[in-house]
Amino acid sequence: MPARWFRIPFAENAFRRHLAAAETDLEGLRIGSALTAVTGFYAAFRAQHARITDAGDGLLWQWGPDADATRFTAGLTRQLIREGDDQPIVQVTLRLAYRWTPSRRALGRGHEWCFTPTEVEGFATNVRRSAAFRAVASAAPVEVSLRTDVL
Repeated sequence: MPARWFRIPFAENAFRRHLAAAETDLEGLRIGSALTAVTGFYAAFRAQHARITDAGDGLLWQWGPDADATRFTAGLTRQLIREGDDQPIVQVTLRLAYRWTPSRRALGRGHEWCFTPTEVEGFATNVRRSAAFRAVASAAPVEVSLRTDVL
């Protein structure tokens, strides 16, 4: 199936439409459904003017304490870099926050990248096998957020 396109400044809106088309409620996401939604969006939708061959469209899985170290967070970020000099980096992040537990605290922080749609299935498999994913796989998040940052 050919990829569908979206413009980088509207990446968050495109992802929200992807969730709506799948009849998925953002606030009701758990980590497994969040991973499925993000990787499905990455596999099916391409950002205009972001070259995959130059790491211009990537997925980032990251986990660890939030900024205040009051909760454990698991996040999936789509990072988009438009071709050309001095273009801003756009990051759309789906973040799920969980209560601290001793086992989650012991995980520390970490991350893993995927830079091509042909590797997204392997990326999803690695995420699902990770200790951080397993630590929250059956837990309900205390907060789910989606935001766009321009760096």
